[in-house]
Amino acid sequence: MVALALVGSVAIASGPIAVVVGRGSDLRDVTLDTLRELYLRRRRVWPNGNRVIPVNLPADTEVRARFSKRVLGRSPDELAGYWNRRYFEGVQPPLVLQTPQAVCAYVAVERDAIGYVPLDEVDRAACRVVLVLPAAAE
Repeated sequence: MVALALVGSVAIASGPIAVVVGRGSDLRDVTLDTLRELYLRRRRVWPNGNRVIPVNLPADTEVRARFSKRVLGRSPDELAGYWNRRYFEGVQPPLVLQTPQAVCAYVAVERDAIGYVPLDEVDRAACRVVLVLPAAAE
């Protein structure tokens, strides 16, 4: 029974990743290039002048690892040195929330936030999908 649950959770975790914003956000879509700039904090302001608030899941989650590799080209561990250098430039890494539910709840109330969750865990009452990263071919 545990093996089935583990296999089931791995299958879910390796599915598509949805990039989400709150329903009140002005953002309608986003490119991979823009997402990379936002999550590396090279771009910190939306076109309307508001401060961008990128939201990550914890570094030890499989979804974060796949998002980081796909969008940023590096694993969360490989990004540690990058963030140490940026810290001394006064740049903080993205906010980390513990669960996909917390990410959806946060972007729902913070209109300048952007996050990512497994596609099947999107709270469609709270947030809107602006990009889907397909499941990686195994």
